[in-house]
Amino acid sequence: MDMITRTDEQTVNAALGEALGGLRRGWEVLADRRGPVLRGGGWPDVLVREPSGWPVAVEAKHHPNHAGADASASARLGRHPASGSYPIETAIALVYPPQFAALDGAPLRAAIGATDALEYALYSDGAPPDRLPASGWLRGSVRDLAMLVQRAATPARRVDALADTLERGVEEAAEASSERHEYGGQRGAALAAVLRQGDDPKGQTRRMAMTVIANALIFHASLAEADFEVGAVGARHPVKPVDAFIRTGGAFDRPALLAEWDAILAVNYHPIFASAKALLDPAREAALPETTAQAVLRPLWNTALDLVNGGVTRSHDLTGVVFQRLIADRKFLATYYTQPAAAALLAGLALPASRAPGGADWGDAETLAGLQIGDFACGTGTLLSAAYSRLGLLHELNGGDPQALHAPMMKNGLYGLDVLNIAVHLTAAMLAGAHPATPFEGESLLTMKYGAAGGGVRVGSLELLAPHVQEELIEEAAATTAGGRGPEDVRGIVDRIGHDRFDLVIMNPPFTRNTNEGVTLGVGNPSFAAFDTPPHVQSRMQAKLKRLRGKDSPASGNAGLASDFSDLAHRKVRGDGAVALVLPLSALTGNSWEGVRARWRGEYRDTVVVTIAGAGSHDSSFSADTGMAECLLMASRGEPTRRAVFAVLARQPDSAVRGELVAGAIRRAIDGGVRRLEDGPVGGTPITLGGEHCGYLLDCPLPEDGPWTLTGIADMSLAQTAYRLARGELTAIGSPADKPHRIPITEIGAFAGRGPYHLDIYWDLADGTPQGPFDLVKPPLNAVPTYPMLWAHDAKRERQLVVAPDSEGQIKAVDSALQPDINEKAARIQATSARAHYNVELRFNSQSLIVAMTERPAIGGRAWPSVIFGNPDHEYAFALWCNSTLGLLLHWWTANKTQNGRGNTTVTAIPRIPALDMRALTVAQHEAAREAFEALRGERFLPFDQIDEDTARAELDRRLLLDVLGLPPVLCEEGGPLALLRRKLAAEPQIHGGKRTRVV
Repeated sequence: MDMITRTDEQTVNAALGEALGGLRRGWEVLADRRGPVLRGGGWPDVLVREPSGWPVAVEAKHHPNHAGADASASARLGRHPASGSYPIETAIALVYPPQFAALDGAPLRAAIGATDALEYALYSDGAPPDRLPASGWLRGSVRDLAMLVQRAATPARRVDALADTLERGVEEAAEASSERHEYGGQRGAALAAVLRQGDDPKGQTRRMAMTVIANALIFHASLAEADFEVGAVGARHPVKPVDAFIRTGGAFDRPALLAEWDAILAVNYHPIFASAKALLDPAREAALPETTAQAVLRPLWNTALDLVNGGVTRSHDLTGVVFQRLIADRKFLATYYTQPAAAALLAGLALPASRAPGGADWGDAETLAGLQIGDFACGTGTLLSAAYSRLGLLHELNGGDPQALHAPMMKNGLYGLDVLNIAVHLTAAMLAGAHPATPFEGESLLTMKYGAAGGGVRVGSLELLAPHVQEELIEEAAATTAGGRGPEDVRGIVDRIGHDRFDLVIMNPPFTRNTNEGVTLGVGNPSFAAFDTPPHVQSRMQAKLKRLRGKDSPASGNAGLASDFSDLAHRKVRGDGAVALVLPLSALTGNSWEGVRARWRGEYRDTVVVTIAGAGSHDSSFSADTGMAECLLMASRGEPTRRAVFAVLARQPDSAVRGELVAGAIRRAIDGGVRRLEDGPVGGTPITLGGEHCGYLLDCPLPEDGPWTLTGIADMSLAQTAYRLARGELTAIGSPADKPHRIPITEIGAFAGRGPYHLDIYWDLADGTPQGPFDLVKPPLNAVPTYPMLWAHDAKRERQLVVAPDSEGQIKAVDSALQPDINEKAARIQATSARAHYNVELRFNSQSLIVAMTERPAIGGRAWPSVIFGNPDHEYAFALWCNSTLGLLLHWWTANKTQNGRGNTTVTAIPRIPALDMRALTVAQHEAAREAFEALRGERFLPFDQIDEDTARAELDRRLLLDVLGLPPVLCEEGGPLALLRRKLAAEPQIHGGKRTRVV
């Protein structure tokens, strides 16, 4: 292009600044070079001052000067604008499409509004600066750019530092309180009662109380900054700053401060200020005495002032972050914090930029004002706030006014329920903080009663499983929710929380379930053990929940409360609405979740499931501190497609910005078409941010029953290979998919039986009645046991195909009247003895066998239930197959992979595992299998995570595929298809679990 006619970058920058300035009402955009812009000189191409955060610089270049854009953006980090307190913490490198260099005036402005080919990258201050994406460039429209600018205006590094500051201040104030009022005293109990909790020796409740006061001070400061007016008509005045209530010498004028809070409460903000006022009001029994109040107010206000100066009034998620560090009863309430990155990802999937709920336009204020979005286990409000923030931003970027939406959304659009008052307090702060100076008539947030109530019991939000709520529940919620909530207010909220009412239900519900662990910990039923609930009340709560479920509910106590909240979400969502849930990975694979999965499969469409291919359980989680693998599920009610798109991320998103960008990348990939599970082993559709790999997508049919197995898998070609192998087709990765090798495959149950459940072998019921006929004992050295058992794991002695029994059964001695029955049970169990035993607790990164053979028939125990053949000659081919690379592939594909490095199944699931059909083999093939087995029985096999190095496994594969099945030798050549498959399996995070044992 002739450089004389080339439009200079400054002209394009000015047009870009004009476009950005027109998209949001609140920000100031500087895109000219008149006057000082930066201290010390210099002008960013575009500087955006976002009122809700730090300034963001945009450095733009004409195509193809990508290197210049990168250099200019990174150079702006740390610079201070000439006006304003905050430095530039984030900068965007931008490259214009080539055609912009030939445009000017109206054509240029039109091109900026229409293009989706802007290239950009986000730089964040650090040493060295962080670049997102790490390589390559994001592509999008000016709206996409504006959304990135808005998100970048709250740098994650600053948010983390401010959260640490708040935590230190809360700790200092809590210590001051505890020094004056020790645990167990009347004052501490009264203070805890404000939060509807008990005092505790670890000080958690004290820290939560201090968090409430700190948050009220911070929100007070935000109202003062916004000139929010209070007082009677004709005598209204802006909220006075907190400093106005500090006397000379530093003491607070507590009555005057509380009077100002009364004035604020007269307008609204009850969940934010009512509990804080109750903690400080000297007229209440629960209030802190003067000396204690002054001792906690000083550090809390000093901390709040640091946070206000640091911008906390512009990021109300901070108190939510800290709250999760302080929350009591994590183990049993399981109120784990949804990480901001995961919340942004889930909200981005649930509210795509391409369409609003119900197919409405994002600029349609009337439709948006009528939406209902609910979270019935709201915790700190992270998910609800993420959804509201995204809704408001998308509305504004499409020409709407989110401030005008605030009042109707707060009153009728956003619903948050929890069993903790402080959770509702913080949710209110986060939601109201979106537009703190905009008054609203009320909010739809409730604290739900949990535990004993009057003559009955309550199970929190799960009371709403009932189609009609009892009157006494309304009165209890009114009494439990902090301040300003009469029965009529609560009745109105509950009426709006009816079945089939919500456009979106977004939740991270409690994961607790009924297990023997509760007995071990002395808490009875973990699902209902929070708040020191007595065991007899726990039992009544469990019975109450069972009644609320009704006979048609798919929820299960074995699946845990998350299944009940999934049921609640279904009952509340409209026929065309959507659910967006954070769930344990067992929701996709666990047997007890089968009913819930059947509902998703049969009544939902457009299902998207997100998991992480992490090397450990912590790396596969979307919540803080759960230590377990989780998934995100987003689905819309409607005509079911019986398919789902499975997204497997390479790692956890590390920021809200990245989470939102990944959601957008997933949605764009889905709109463009995604590879299918049924396709040849060619891998999935990549999820990319610029040149940065984020994971893969695969479009999969949902099984008629059983687990959804594509979870956490890094290499989608393995999934495609396993899927086809389970249907009798061995398609070598890298080979034409239309030329598979046929292998007879069926479920194990078609040709063999399975042994008993281990509790039916030795367990006693709670009343002492024997459930199983045997006592479990270790046999004496060199003894010949009458009832040999292969019971538990010892990986070091399980490296060879033949394993010696480790235990024996002794028939229980019981009352003579019961002895004949015990003897008969023992005979039945003995009849299940077999040589083949299936590993139901497989640890890929330490164990070497999926099927172990015993020299003589033995009873299969807890870790090694028996597989029973009518023809014992079939055991050899079965052992070879299950311990081969192909057997591992199918076991891994169908196993429960909730914990990385493990592939568990159950004794009842063994019959459904696909395997080589023993009935289809000839007598000669079975004889060849026996010969191969005998030749290999002395070999030591490496753990499965070392399968790529295991020469014994390679020889087993060769013997099985060539000598027994007669397949082409090319499959087993060095560097051939089976070797590639072994390398891919060894590289899977679910196999190695982050550790590579080096067993020799």
